[in-house]
Amino acid sequence: MNSSLLPPHVKAFFAPDLYPHTSATVDMIQTHISWVFLAGDYAYKLKKPVNFGFLDFSTLADRRHYCERELLLNRRLSPEIYLDVLPVYQHGDRYALSPPGTIIDYCLKMARFEQSALLENKLLSGRFDACWMDSLAEEMARFHREQESIYAADIDHVHLLDEHIRANIEIAASHMPAVMDQSRWTLVSEYAAAAQYKLSPLLIARQLAGHVRHCHGDLHLKNITLIDGHPRVFDCIEFNDEFATIDTMNDIAFLVMDCDAHGHGELGMRFLSRYLEQSADYDGLPLLPLYLFYRAGVRGKVACLLAEELEQGSDKHAAALHEARHYFELAAGYCPVPAPRLFAIGGLSGSGKSHLALLGCGVEHAVIIRSDATRKRLAHTHPELALYGSKMNQLTYDTVLAAASTALAAGRPVILDAAFLHPDQRLAVKKLADTSETPLCFYWLEIETEVLRSRVARRQQAGSDLSDADLAVLDLQLAAYQRPSEPWIEHISSSDAWPGRQR
Repeated sequence: MNSSLLPPHVKAFFAPDLYPHTSATVDMIQTHISWVFLAGDYAYKLKKPVNFGFLDFSTLADRRHYCERELLLNRRLSPEIYLDVLPVYQHGDRYALSPPGTIIDYCLKMARFEQSALLENKLLSGRFDACWMDSLAEEMARFHREQESIYAADIDHVHLLDEHIRANIEIAASHMPAVMDQSRWTLVSEYAAAAQYKLSPLLIARQLAGHVRHCHGDLHLKNITLIDGHPRVFDCIEFNDEFATIDTMNDIAFLVMDCDAHGHGELGMRFLSRYLEQSADYDGLPLLPLYLFYRAGVRGKVACLLAEELEQGSDKHAAALHEARHYFELAAGYCPVPAPRLFAIGGLSGSGKSHLALLGCGVEHAVIIRSDATRKRLAHTHPELALYGSKMNQLTYDTVLAAASTALAAGRPVILDAAFLHPDQRLAVKKLADTSETPLCFYWLEIETEVLRSRVARRQQAGSDLSDADLAVLDLQLAAYQRPSEPWIEHISSSDAWPGRQR
C-alpha cells in the first residue's frame, strides 16, 4: 500500500524515532481491519476505523475498548506476546507514544516473533515437529477448562451457528460455478439442513451441560507461533463475542480442519486424540463433522469476500477463487456419513504400540485412545487407587472401552493403544466390535525381549514418555506372559509401518 494514503498518525509509525527502543527498520503488515508495524523486538497494532457490522472500530472509544479486550483475552493463552495498550498522542504536527499531547488513537504493543516461527510456515517448509500438537492439545484442554460456561440465557449459540452456516452457503451460491458446481452446492445445502436438524438436541444439551464457553474462536496454524520452542496460540477473536462464544469442540474443529486443508490430516487427528485424552470430551464427537464442515465453509467464505475486493481477471482474484473452491470442496468432503472401524494394538511395554498408533491415525483418520493417558487422567479423580493396582486397571480398561464406544457411535474410526495382556481385556474389545457391528483389526506386536528391555531403559532415561512402565514392570509382564492365541488377532513383528487399510 502507498504510505501516502495512510492517516498521518499511522504514517508516523514508519519513523524509528517514534518508538521508545532501538529500531533500525520498520515494516508494516496490513489486514482489512488493522495495521501492524514491526519495529525492533516489538510489534504495534492499530485498528482501522471501520464498521463492518460484525465489528465496529469506528470511534476512538471503540478502538480503545477493543485494544484492551484483545490484550485481556489473548493473555489467557500467550501473555508473553501481549504486553500493553498504549495511547497515541498528537502534539502539534508531531505524534508520539507518550505525552504531551492529545490522545487520538490507541495501539496494542506485542513482543515480535519471526514469521518463520508460525506453525503454518513450519509445516510448509518441512520443519514441523508433530510433538507440538501434543503440547497444543494439553494447553487447549487446560484453557477450555478455565473458561466459564455460558448458557442459553446469555447467548443462543445454536441459532448463531445456523446463521453463520447459512451465510457460508449463500456466499458460495453467489460465486457459482467458480467455487462449486450445482451438485456440490446441493450436497452442502442439504447436509447443513439435515445435520443441524438432527443434531439440534445435542447442540442444546451441550450448552446446558456447560460446553459453550468464550473460546479462542480462530484456532488455525497461522495463529500459532513458537516462543522459546513451545507453540503459543495468539490472535483470538476479540471484536465480537458471538463469534467466540462457541462449543469447545467447535474451537478444536478449526485446527483439525486446517490440518486437513494443508494435506496433513494425521496432525489434526493427533491433536484431536490428545485433546480428548486431556478433556475426556468424547461426547462431543457426534458434532465434529458439522463443526469441520462449518469451519471449512468459514474459510471458503473469507476467500470469496477477498475475491470480491480484487480486480476480476487478475491473478490474485483467480487465486482467491481457487482457495475458496479448495475449502468448499473440503466442506463437501465432510458431508458423507463416515464408516467407523475399530483398531486395537496390544503388546508388552516397549513394543512400539504408541508409535504404530500414530502411524495409523492419519491413514484411518482415527481417534487414538491410550490406556496410559486414560490411567493418568483417572488418577486425578481416584487418588485412593494404586496407579497400577487391579482396581485401577479395571477402571482404566472400562473407561477406554466406553470412550471407544462413544467415538464409534459418532462415526469415528478408533485406534486403541493398550497392553491387553489379559485375555478378558482382549475379549472385551471383540465384544465391543461385535456389539457395535464395527469391523475389528486387532494387531499384536511381537518384539524380541532384548529389544523391549533396551527401549524401556532408554525411555526411562529420557523421562519424557507418557508410560511409567519401567524394567521392573516389564519383568513382571514377561514372567506372566502368554502369547495371545485368539484367531482374530494378527501378530506383527514391527511397528514401523501401518498394517491396516490404506486409503
